[in-house]
Amino acid sequence: MPAKYKISYFDIRGKGELPRLIFAAAGKDFEDERLSGDKWTAFKPKTPYGQMPVLTVDDKTMINQTGAIARYLAREFGLYGSNNMENTKCDIIIETTVDVLTAMIKLHFEKDEAQKLKEELGKKFSTEVLPQFFTYLCKVLKENGGKFLVGSKLTVADMAAFDMLDKLTCNPTMGEGVYKDFAEVKKFYESVKTNANVQKYLEKRPAADM
Repeated sequence: MPAKYKISYFDIRGKGELPRLIFAAAGKDFEDERLSGDKWTAFKPKTPYGQMPVLTVDDKTMINQTGAIARYLAREFGLYGSNNMENTKCDIIIETTVDVLTAMIKLHFEKDEAQKLKEELGKKFSTEVLPQFFTYLCKVLKENGGKFLVGSKLTVADMAAFDMLDKLTCNPTMGEGVYKDFAEVKKFYESVKTNANVQKYLEKRPAADM
């Protein structure tokens, strides 16, 4: 009997979107539990570390930490590499996107009264963080043939990079213009976006904040 999966997270994309996208790419069913307010308050003490996302497998085993969840699902669904080196390359992409997301979250939640600091963070994000990220993706894509980031098939690395690019593309203050000078990145983003399983998920995905 197939395993039963449930992802518990807030009603935003944030750190919970990568696991959702992995399920989508693999064509696997899962329960998308979105919690807030009293429901999150009640659920929090039951989690392994008082935070989400949490993946619950077969109504009993809870897995926390986004990276651990992503790697577990990738191994389960054949979306990791084909050997240890490819697995490690997938890990590198995952950790790189975490760095970018951390910078983006810091910018997003900076208090308005600290306007000068927010402007400085915004400038660094747009002139340093993103160009470095896009340049790196272009380099990896070129070295790997242009279509996938690791190996010759869709992997968790592609989904992690797509998730980050999608957050940027869907952000009203950014959009596709952020990578207009990186044609390879745009081509990669569109390629993953139009994957049949991914496209099906995106068409039904609830509207939510970053």
